[in-house]
Amino acid sequence: MKTLYIPVLAALAMIACNQPKEDSPIDAAFSPDAEHIQKINTECFHYFGEKDTVRLTTYVEGTKVTGTLDYMIFEKDKNSGYIKGELRDNLLIAEYTFMSEGDSSKRQVVFKNTEEGWKEGYGEMKSEDGIPVQANIDSLNFNHALVLSPIPCD
Repeated sequence: MKTLYIPVLAALAMIACNQPKEDSPIDAAFSPDAEHIQKINTECFHYFGEKDTVRLTTYVEGTKVTGTLDYMIFEKDKNSGYIKGELRDNLLIAEYTFMSEGDSSKRQVVFKNTEEGWKEGYGEMKSEDGIPVQANIDSLNFNHALVLSPIPCD
């Protein structure tokens, strides 16, 4: 009878070892889910001028960037939308899809990461497939006071 116990115990041990492991409460607490990872990689920036406000929220995954961008410039139409682009060196180059006065539009935006914060680049635009894009990213003007500074995300 004792010789029967050894094969039965060995079989039970093998079955137990092959069962999928459930995370312990400690493992589950330290295993970030997709929402937690997104929250970690999300950054928020703003510019509050005397009468102007610009807000940028980015979610960065590697070199890919998505997020939201809102412009509230005094005596101009409010633009609110989302960006999808990439990081190249210290530039954020993205397509900005936004709503303004009930119409949906697209254009390219380029921001440079400076010591002060993110600055949007301005320059000559051209049309590619009906979308305004920068004619020459290397010659953009970043010399202005509108700087998007980091803020805590809500």
